[in-house]
Amino acid sequence: MTLRLRLTLLTAGVIFLALAAFGSLAGVLLWRIELSSITRQVTAQADALTAVARRTPGALPDTADDLLERDGITAVGRVYLDGELIWSGGAVAFGTLDPAFFSDQQPERLSRTQGYLVASRRFQSGLSQGVVQVGRNLLPLEQLLTRYLLVAALVLLLLAALAGGAAALVVRVSLRPLERLARRVQHLGTPEPVPGVEERSEVGALARALDASLAELRAERRRETLFLASASHELRTPVTAMLADLQHTLARERSPEDVMAALRRTEKTAGRLRQLTGNLMSLTRAQHSTERQRTDLLDLAGEAVDLLQPLALARDIDLWLDGASTPAQVDISLFSGVLENLIGNALKFSPVGGQVNVQVSPLGGGARISIEDSGPGFPAGPLTEAFVRGVPSGSGPEGFGLGLAVVRQVVEAHGGALELGARPGGGAQALVTLPPPSAEKRAGELSRDL
Repeated sequence: MTLRLRLTLLTAGVIFLALAAFGSLAGVLLWRIELSSITRQVTAQADALTAVARRTPGALPDTADDLLERDGITAVGRVYLDGELIWSGGAVAFGTLDPAFFSDQQPERLSRTQGYLVASRRFQSGLSQGVVQVGRNLLPLEQLLTRYLLVAALVLLLLAALAGGAAALVVRVSLRPLERLARRVQHLGTPEPVPGVEERSEVGALARALDASLAELRAERRRETLFLASASHELRTPVTAMLADLQHTLARERSPEDVMAALRRTEKTAGRLRQLTGNLMSLTRAQHSTERQRTDLLDLAGEAVDLLQPLALARDIDLWLDGASTPAQVDISLFSGVLENLIGNALKFSPVGGQVNVQVSPLGGGARISIEDSGPGFPAGPLTEAFVRGVPSGSGPEGFGLGLAVVRQVVEAHGGALELGARPGGGAQALVTLPPPSAEKRAGELSRDL
């Protein structure tokens, strides 16, 4: 069932129920008003007939019949004396109007019996006791109410049908912007603008949110395309070099020393390929990882420093770790790769005899990790952004590319941010900040919603 049909049926149903409630209330009020009017008339007629019967108990005058007629409607009248019917007038009726009144001692009573509204009165005439009963047939009123309900039902059905048609027209007009949005969503790749962004209604708010989401999707698609180009470039270069080296070695007879040198070059190239494929796997895992464990980032940084300390010693680089205990909820395997990647880059681009400082500290419930080196630093401007995005820049130091793309993806998957810049006094600084756990959770939920 479509939304249009559901809204139309809902509107028609609500209108029908409202009209039905109004019609029922009007019917009840009509019944009560008419019944109240008849009650007053029957009571007045019973009182008047009782007064006449008290004055002339033996035989009532002919004018007594006139008392039973009101507004062209004639009531039924009975006068009893010591239980015997002595007078009957008005409309035709069979039997006693209210037999139960003779068995009790009430001076007067108003009752509904056998389809009549009956007013009964007792009076004393000498030593005899008399009873007056005046009744009004309620069948005409019930028939009138039945006709009213029938007509009201037909009118309600007609009004509900008209209301349903009007609601269908209004819903159709109201849903046209949504239908245009739906058609636009089916063609996400087209550059056409999202319709309805200028409207100041709920549809306009939805259109603006969709437009922003589409812009972000297009930007993400461009980043993915550039990243795939970068990955292809990063993988193709060592494969091409390794293949060319092997073909050159196999082109003619080589000495054992030449063969061994070619194998060492091949081993080095294969090691770089393994690192690149590992980065790609880490990048994929970072996009889907939900594993979080509470750990101390200072200890995690210490493990990375211990792992890379031999490389620092081999190049006579001072590698220092400083900071305070900083608990955080992270994917330990991925975040270890972040620290090793950043520290490894700092060692790689620091000159012999240089220095690399790693500092870990709490920051407003989150964490701050700073890695500074004494190398040439990051290029300024868009080139640094290209490195972080994993986009081949065509210039700059070799080795940033995929590594920093993985670092950025892992850090952002934890709700954090990666900043690259120059260190005061020369060198480069990589700064990683992580939010408090609650903010990270909200950021993760928001990214999943988007």
